[in-house]
Amino acid sequence: MPSRLVFASAGAMLLVALPLHAGVTVSYGDPDRFADAGDRNSDPRQVMLTLERYLQELGDRYLPKQSDLKIEVLDLDRAGRPYMNLPTEIRIVTGKADMPCIELSYTLEAGNKVLQSRRERVCDPDYLRPLETQYNEHDPLVYEKRMLAQWFRERFAAGGQPLQRSR
Repeated sequence: MPSRLVFASAGAMLLVALPLHAGVTVSYGDPDRFADAGDRNSDPRQVMLTLERYLQELGDRYLPKQSDLKIEVLDLDRAGRPYMNLPTEIRIVTGKADMPCIELSYTLEAGNKVLQSRRERVCDPDYLRPLETQYNEHDPLVYEKRMLAQWFRERFAAGGQPLQRSR
């Protein structure tokens, strides 16, 4: 019986020591201080939680196994501008002057080795182009998500395509 316990403990320690999948960790400080993270209809913290989950989904789809990506969002300026002359606030999108931008720094590591580390300002000046079918046009963060997906593919995906993972 004691040998089974030792064997089980050793196996558990091995699983802890060797990460089995890629991981994305997102931090973002105080979103209330960002240029344009929230408005009367959306709390900046909720916006950042939504984008954090989306970045983690992108990591699941595009990052190689056993790699870790740490992203720190330094600022967010959402597409459009709040317009408050109505009983509810809406966002008006007009063109390049109000394109979505996100300032971030990131570090990609694999096997305790830093593969990439940068600070970038990511913007999509062509955000008003037609939406691809995978995007929900009623999602209040649709332009930001599309911008982040394009950035993620360009930086981290092999050939810009999702990795083929065995299930």
